[in-house]
Amino acid sequence: MTKTKFLVMLPNLLLLIVVLLMAVQGGWWLLALILVPPLLFGVYGVLNPAATAPVAAKFGEPGEYRVVLQVPGPNPVRVIREVRRTTGLSLIAAKELVEASPVIVTENLSETSAGLVADHLTKAGARALAAPIGEK
Repeated sequence: MTKTKFLVMLPNLLLLIVVLLMAVQGGWWLLALILVPPLLFGVYGVLNPAATAPVAAKFGEPGEYRVVLQVPGPNPVRVIREVRRTTGLSLIAAKELVEASPVIVTENLSETSAGLVADHLTKAGARALAAPIGEK
């Protein structure tokens, strides 16, 4: 568990403990029934975040090409948004990928899919290229 998840989850856990203690000592079972389920779902939401959005089919046709992000450019936020949209990565994973440039964004795409991904990244301000997998 990362430090961020722990810090987000800590207030929910503390409130859950307080509500349970109140319910046990004072007979506030109705209050516990009202407050405990949302708290449990809040903890569950931190531990199990929702799945990322599915990648559009036009960005995922199989083939022998890859997309290389060379430089994120002057506006990395737009590039991160496009990386998330074209690969389906989470925000943190996309941010780490963009910060680690030059890096391979996706592999095993068709020539048209790789070209589309590279075009979207270029329109976002990055310098990206689609290349066959055998090339360096």
